[in-house]
Amino acid sequence: MQRQQIIKQLCPVVMSLKKLQETLNELEDFDKIKAISKRIGGSRRWSTWYALPGDIYLLDMDAGMVVGAIKRLWDVLLRPPTVQEIATETCMIPQDAERLAYKIAAQIGWFPPNLELMKDATEKLGEVLVCAVRIRDGNVSKFNYKRDPETLQEAERFLKNHPEMLPKLSEDGRDVFFWPNETLKYLGIYYKPKDRRFPSRPIARSC
Repeated sequence: MQRQQIIKQLCPVVMSLKKLQETLNELEDFDKIKAISKRIGGSRRWSTWYALPGDIYLLDMDAGMVVGAIKRLWDVLLRPPTVQEIATETCMIPQDAERLAYKIAAQIGWFPPNLELMKDATEKLGEVLVCAVRIRDGNVSKFNYKRDPETLQEAERFLKNHPEMLPKLSEDGRDVFFWPNETLKYLGIYYKPKDRRFPSRPIARSC
């Protein structure tokens, strides 16, 4: 956080400016925080930024962009994004995106996904989005999710946070009638959902 932002939040309600600076200096002396001075927007003015030691990479603007892109994409893709996906999201060339992704990988847990993980995540995303529509339309109980509570949980999240990604389903809720173009960017395929209908019971016959 920029020094001026810290001052605005804490002074004078929580502490005086003098006390704040003493506290920041003490935290820096004990290596609890790191301070870096940077130019503001390319001007001649300088400002001090403070970060936790493990978050120092965020003070690199390009690295911060990559971190934000990875978190946004991971949230939607349900897997770590590829270098190409990061590059597209940040408008960087793939070589720069790759260099920065590996630079901050240890801090945020990113790794390049393999084909098997990407395939599994695509299926999971498709099932989650279909389930979200069934929840919204009030007919989720017609389908078997008893052994798949994670899909139900993620579906609730997508219904709340990403309703624009939900497909249109057939009247009975079994099949996808239409996938939004925005969603196809992440799915990559016109996903066909699993058959989750409950098995029909045999008709009892009298002897």
